[in-house]
Amino acid sequence: MNSVFRAYDIRGTYPDEINEDLAFKVGKAAALYLNAKKLVVGMDARTSSNSLMHQVIAGITSTGCNVVCIGDTTTPLFYFCVNSFVADGGIMVTASHNPAKYNGLKIVGREGVPISRDSGLKEIESMLETPVAEGVAKGSVDFQKLIDDYINFLIELSGAKDEDFGRMRIVVDASNGMTSLELKNLFKKINVNVIPMFFDIDGTFPNHSPDTSQADNLKLLQKKVIEVQADLGVAFDGDGDRIAMVDNRGEIIWPDHILALLYEYMGQPKTVYDLRISRTIKRLIGSNGIPSPVGYVNIKKRMREEGAVLGGELSGHFTFKEMHYAEAAVLVMLKIMGMMNWSRKPISGLVEPLREYAHSGEIRIEGPKNAQNIIQTLKERYSDGDVSELDGVTVDYPDWWFNLRPSNTEPILRLVIEADTQELMLQKRDELLGLIAN
Repeated sequence: MNSVFRAYDIRGTYPDEINEDLAFKVGKAAALYLNAKKLVVGMDARTSSNSLMHQVIAGITSTGCNVVCIGDTTTPLFYFCVNSFVADGGIMVTASHNPAKYNGLKIVGREGVPISRDSGLKEIESMLETPVAEGVAKGSVDFQKLIDDYINFLIELSGAKDEDFGRMRIVVDASNGMTSLELKNLFKKINVNVIPMFFDIDGTFPNHSPDTSQADNLKLLQKKVIEVQADLGVAFDGDGDRIAMVDNRGEIIWPDHILALLYEYMGQPKTVYDLRISRTIKRLIGSNGIPSPVGYVNIKKRMREEGAVLGGELSGHFTFKEMHYAEAAVLVMLKIMGMMNWSRKPISGLVEPLREYAHSGEIRIEGPKNAQNIIQTLKERYSDGDVSELDGVTVDYPDWWFNLRPSNTEPILRLVIEADTQELMLQKRDELLGLIAN
């Protein structure tokens, strides 16, 4: 599979590799492959999204398939619409958390099941030049919005309709992305004191990158939380399917710690987790936990196979069985707010017991051309540890571990390290980065 088409699995593609002609062909091929009668189409705020979306729609309707166009949307709302309209699937024009110059297409089938490399993308690619049968009538386009229905559903599902958050002050950073569409509606319906940041939708992302998994992009949120003495800080990525949090002391709450809070609040359900989460969280979840390779496609697939209720990734994706195995970042926020209300403890007090080890977070390593060679070298260099190749290479030692893997969404490597002490973590971080650089 070539690098261009690879984008449709991962939602982000490299600059200039997707154009309107290709968007038309993918829309047509996806409709043919899915044998679809009705598909949902939406887009994020990127400057290229509108023209690409219209070409996707033109490609779909050329096959006789009807389109429900939901226009500007978050990815979680897109999933909700695919299910609410009982569609045969859909296409979302988005590059998610990637920089503004990127764009891509995300294809799902019935019930929002991702179409991945192993479940249809190769077949769709092979159909890009397939002609439509002669005499087929063009499909129709219906324009719909379900934002209010979605927010009401989240409020009901989270239990927020029975909560009074009036004592709570939260800072919310929408990253100039799509989530403000939902948040403006939500905050009219619940009682909470909100300090909004970057709610203006702007596909150039002028204030910071929409990648909320990177600590640098949370600095403004951390500063604001401390400045206004907030109880919680929350950030959403470009298309609203990732969430990040900051506690009342301005410290980042890593996504695996958010997963642990959700796990406890939701009654310790069967949970699928990103293999890179902290040892503390793995121990907490215990036999209810199922490790998975990184990536929303892998998490969702494993959840369906195991009947798991909750899934989480270190990138900030959280998936719920009750959402038809889809991400719902706003639901995460509501559940954590509910936990804070229920416990009457500051969020830092809830998280502190989970901060047992020193964790590096996700370290981006730009531009390696020989990723597999690097991984093989590290596997050999650290062969005296417990080596796993479930995703990239993971090596465990009694007092530290690391995982190195190629990104699914960008031409980079991603490194995660955890150790018993901050000093050891930093030592091993520098050691690994030095080996990778050489």
